[in-house]
Amino acid sequence: MNRKYVDPRLAAKTWRPKSGSMSPGLKRARAPFLVRNTLTGVLLGAFAVGVYTYSIRAVRQDDFADIDDETTAQREKERLAQLEKMRRESATVLTVGEEKDVMERAAKAVAREINGASLDASADVTSSSRASQPQSSPLLTEMAAQRSRRGVLVGLLDKTLPGALDPTKKTLVWGAPDVDNIGRVSSSD
Repeated sequence: MNRKYVDPRLAAKTWRPKSGSMSPGLKRARAPFLVRNTLTGVLLGAFAVGVYTYSIRAVRQDDFADIDDETTAQREKERLAQLEKMRRESATVLTVGEEKDVMERAAKAVAREINGASLDASADVTSSSRASQPQSSPLLTEMAAQRSRRGVLVGLLDKTLPGALDPTKKTLVWGAPDVDNIGRVSSSD
């Protein structure tokens, strides 16, 4: 049987006759590279140890005492900025009488909204009494328009899985902001 090539297993046994040992031929083949390989290994190891030692010594020199001072100063600056913002926002102070008038007008508006909504929703109200009452408030009209713009998925999920949607905004992600009015990143609301 004529073979063109040497069996790889037979060739491997000539270089490594036993597990973990080298044959004399492998030792002779590696001999010219022994000094270069050893020197390269020592240099790489010395570089790694040097970088580690330098890093540890550089960190050990710093006592980190200035970090507490910087954070205290930053917190004080933020607190003063927040107090200034609150002072600017509360610049318009109402008297007791003005506040009472504003609250009464707001209560009347809410009562009109509630009465108008309950009258529009009830089925036993006659058309003559509806004519005497306001047809629908702007708030209810806007709410109905927003519900109609929400899309198909909200209607399907609200019917099939009523607890899956946020009850206030009818969104899938609870507490998510309105995507129609995203705002700016720097805005606080």
